[in-house]
Amino acid sequence: MNDECLYCKGHLEERLVTRFQEFEGRWYIIENLPALVCPQCGATFYTPEAHDRVVDLITGDGEPVRMESVAVMDASKAS
Repeated sequence: MNDECLYCKGHLEERLVTRFQEFEGRWYIIENLPALVCPQCGATFYTPEAHDRVVDLITGDGEPVRMESVAVMDASKAS
């Protein structure tokens, strides 16, 4: 992958990020996922290998490291 941001042309840095992923109506939190992040605009890009890792984690037989409870808010109900 190119080391230049597609949006602002900043220099991408390799980082470990947290990604929220929906699959078949369920949400997953993937921690420590390698990504390329632009420190200038904040855009995040994933390599094909990172994508494959997400698919493997969600569809595989592995157990989650922990379970979290998340509050869900509805923006249409805000005053």
